[in-house]
Amino acid sequence: MRDKILILAYWTLLGVVVVVGIAATYIRTVQGLQVTNLTSLVPWGLWVAFYIYFIGLSAGSFLISTMIYVFGIERFEPIGRTALFSAFIALSTGLAFIMLDLGHMERFWTVFINRSSTSVLEWEIHFYNLYLVILLSELWLLMRRDLIRKGREAGLVGMICRRLTFGSKDLSDESAARDMRMVKILGTLGVPVAIGVHGGTGAIFAVVKARPYWYTGLFPLIFIVSALASGGALLTFIYAFFGRKDRFAEHAELVTALGKMSAGFLALDLIFLASELLVGLYGAVPDHIAVYRAIMFGPFWYIFWGVQLGLGAVIPLLLIFNKRTGRSVGWIGVAAALVVIGIIGVRLNIVVPPFTVPLLPGVDTAYPLGRFSTFDFTGFAAALFGLAIILFVIAAGLITARLSQLPARPLERGLARAVGLAMMAGFVVMGLRFLGVGAPVTASLVGEPASLPLFFGGLVRATDPTFYSPSAIEWLSSMGVIGLAVLGFSLGWLILPLQHEPEAPQPAPRRFAGFEPITND
Repeated sequence: MRDKILILAYWTLLGVVVVVGIAATYIRTVQGLQVTNLTSLVPWGLWVAFYIYFIGLSAGSFLISTMIYVFGIERFEPIGRTALFSAFIALSTGLAFIMLDLGHMERFWTVFINRSSTSVLEWEIHFYNLYLVILLSELWLLMRRDLIRKGREAGLVGMICRRLTFGSKDLSDESAARDMRMVKILGTLGVPVAIGVHGGTGAIFAVVKARPYWYTGLFPLIFIVSALASGGALLTFIYAFFGRKDRFAEHAELVTALGKMSAGFLALDLIFLASELLVGLYGAVPDHIAVYRAIMFGPFWYIFWGVQLGLGAVIPLLLIFNKRTGRSVGWIGVAAALVVIGIIGVRLNIVVPPFTVPLLPGVDTAYPLGRFSTFDFTGFAAALFGLAIILFVIAAGLITARLSQLPARPLERGLARAVGLAMMAGFVVMGLRFLGVGAPVTASLVGEPASLPLFFGGLVRATDPTFYSPSAIEWLSSMGVIGLAVLGFSLGWLILPLQHEPEAPQPAPRRFAGFEPITND
């Protein structure tokens, strides 16, 4: 009974997030970028940060799958299909975020008409298209025989699997061998493509000469390493809590190996971060130092110290390499989840702070800028959003109550309950501020009062044009896109044969004295 309540609460929570997010996306589509807090000084914000975040998750997950199908590391085979499906969902989510950021979303197709061979973005688009084809082809080949078997079942799942076979009916061992040869070829081709996908994303920033913080050859490498850390952590979290546990020893061994591998990539990412900081500080370029000051001591300093370093690096490394927690599947899964969250802070610090340093002194105050979102939650919209908050709190409360009972030790149960309640309280505060409750009223640069719905708090600098805090629509549309991604992954997890199941060995043919084995030939 409790599990049914938990499942119902999960789908209710997910449904509320998706519906509210779709409504916010519709508002953004109709009203344009005026519903954001972006300006000519800070033209990239939350959506671009999430874009590079999910592209990194995708590239990291795919590169880990190549360890199995290209380099033959068979111990990771149970996560192979999940890695590819996660890569597909993350890629789709990242592209959805960059679509949101386009001023005219309906013009996205023009990039395929107006060609420019010297544009990094142009090359990125080709990489994305090729990468998508490789992902889907490799995933289909791995699932093909299982899709055929599941397609024989009655019901909706069977019908979906039959459609996904695209008419294939061959279950022979020869066809399976051909599939695996093609998977290896596609995986080998996908290695440079995946590196190009996320390394190219880093190159988009690295070629901007006017921004000293980005203009470094180390940036593409940082993107690739952090992609491996986040992708590995995502797979560790999924397999730790949702993977097959019928063989506990093998499950625990794989989770431990994945956790340590992700921790290794995370440590390498920290080395790159330290190298970048030390070289930049030693160079003492004023614009470079100003960006570091904005990251570490600006209004959102806790994103760097608290989210990026604390939650996303120090705590996970301590959990994974501690002798006690490092042997616990649950604690490794928690550490992996913290890494996934912490990388969001990394992406935010890459995108936003460099824009807060004006390229020319005084350009930020030379002319007035409207900076605050023109959309307000009033009337019917406020009533619906209030109802959504109530449903969200009820569903989140049920999930928190159930999950906090899973740990065996009282201390761990109390910690899980405290974390769940803190997250619920944070989302409630965020929702109330979107409705104007508790949001500080400040003066914008155009002289009109405006409410700044900060989720994270911090210093409100309403007269500072370099200050950026995502608007309500930016947050809600982002939550909607992420909700759709989780929905797509959840449905895929339920319908598709994503968990590798070794085929049962066929019984050896019976032998009789003086006779050869009986075969069908």
